[in-house]
Amino acid sequence: MDAEDQFLQNVFAGEKQFVIPVFQRNYSWGQEELEALWSDIQNLLEADSISEEHFIGTFVVMPGNHRPGTVPEYLVIDGQQRLISLTLFLSAIRDYAAEIGGEQYTNFAEEINKKYLIDEFKDGVEKFKVVSRAEDRDALFAIVEQESVDGDLADTSIYNSYEFLYERIDDLNGDDELQTLDRLKQIIIQQLPLVMITTSEDENPYAIFETLNERGLQLEESDLIRNHVFMQLSLTEQDQFNDDHWMPFEQKFEETDRYAGVDLTEFYRDYMMRNGEYVQKNEIYHQFKQRTADLTPHELVDKLSYYADLYLWIHRPGTAPREELTDALERIQYLEIGTAHQLILNLLDRWNSDELSLDELLDILHGLESFVLRRFICGRSTRGYYRTFPIAARSIEDGNEKESLFAYLESQGWPDDAELFDNINRFDMYNRDKKKTWLILWTLEEQFGHQEPVQYDELTIEHVMPQTIDDNEWGDEWKDMLGEEWERIHDQWLHALGNLTLSGYNPELSNRPFAEKRELLMESHVELNGYFEDLERWTEDNLRERNQDLAERVASIWTTPDIDDT
Repeated sequence: MDAEDQFLQNVFAGEKQFVIPVFQRNYSWGQEELEALWSDIQNLLEADSISEEHFIGTFVVMPGNHRPGTVPEYLVIDGQQRLISLTLFLSAIRDYAAEIGGEQYTNFAEEINKKYLIDEFKDGVEKFKVVSRAEDRDALFAIVEQESVDGDLADTSIYNSYEFLYERIDDLNGDDELQTLDRLKQIIIQQLPLVMITTSEDENPYAIFETLNERGLQLEESDLIRNHVFMQLSLTEQDQFNDDHWMPFEQKFEETDRYAGVDLTEFYRDYMMRNGEYVQKNEIYHQFKQRTADLTPHELVDKLSYYADLYLWIHRPGTAPREELTDALERIQYLEIGTAHQLILNLLDRWNSDELSLDELLDILHGLESFVLRRFICGRSTRGYYRTFPIAARSIEDGNEKESLFAYLESQGWPDDAELFDNINRFDMYNRDKKKTWLILWTLEEQFGHQEPVQYDELTIEHVMPQTIDDNEWGDEWKDMLGEEWERIHDQWLHALGNLTLSGYNPELSNRPFAEKRELLMESHVELNGYFEDLERWTEDNLRERNQDLAERVASIWTTPDIDDT
């Protein structure tokens, strides 16, 4: 890293170009920031000595791709808002002088133009000293080239800032306008010192950005990846590549009317881990560079787009191409195992590439569900999943996918029926994880094979024995029914599976006595509630019996590899 004290006249001197990389945000300075800049310049304008200075901050740049015969590029890692604003200020001074006209003013305007705004010997994009992001480029280039700005360009932050600065120049109304304009120019290029930090090509711009950005702007690994891809293209290629390939790829992850947005950085990590190679969160950018070095930008975006479609099936099951797959992936969502997304991505790719049949894929996804739910019920730790599932992906053998994967998962602790039954009687299922509890109850209900679709989105989890037993008439009935040990029974069984069911009458049921609850549960048309139809009381024996009954059904639905004969 090389740091130098500089002034703008040195920064723009010679043949070089400052490019705002695609990971940067758009130009966004408004009146508040521009007022502060103008105030600093006014103070210098009114100072007694032209030697006074105002430090304008640190600029961080990184050498871009420099091919023979092209203008050397520097990517602006930090300082783009100030760099563009000062470019607009110089443009406004130039245009104000040109508007006055006359030889002196015209020569003055041309000097600014050719020294600090453009390279008169270059054409196209290469002629501009500062190149903004594509979204800001039309407005910036129109101003620098002294073209008329109207329509949508007139509403941009770039043009609004230019107008603000032009109006401030006009407000000065000095007796000698050329002298005032020259003083403004001298202040900008010679009295606003800055520190220009030039990183080497192998330094991590992410770390530098986080350390030096005084605005605290966080830079995502996905931003750096985007920048890395675009650095391999010339400026003249970037816009077309962005419009035709990269933007459509990134837009896949954006929020829609139906779905929430999906994190692009997490996709990159899961994409790289899909074959079992673990990637640290702070190594995503560097690992991506290494692992995709042999791909051109076009090859890379095609591959990423393919895996993005598969990945989004996981987050948006409704977009999967088969109804059975949609159902399976919706169930996976309730498990909340983001650490397994790279494993599932691997499996979806195998199915989409005809290496797995749909039945095999569904069997594996159901097995994954069984592994997670059994461990959940048995209180097994999820802490190691961040390593378990990537290694699971590595364990898959071609042509023997299900057996090899299940064998690995079994070695990591796939609880058998004995452990399941031992734990389920004392497991506070509802209290531990409501989503997994809902999945279990929903699945148990589905096993009854309804002839008509059930509106599950209208159902909620209901505690048969209420969550609170108050000192009132209803509470007294529950205490009498449960007996002298009602407090122990309530503590032990409240959130157990045997005390839980589904109902559309949750607010109405509340803390009512069992007899009243039973009548409402019968009206819900939920088959799980048929269990209560002939019961007069709800006691610890009833709780234990129903808990065991449901535990046996759970064990028969979410089986172990041995039961699956794998």
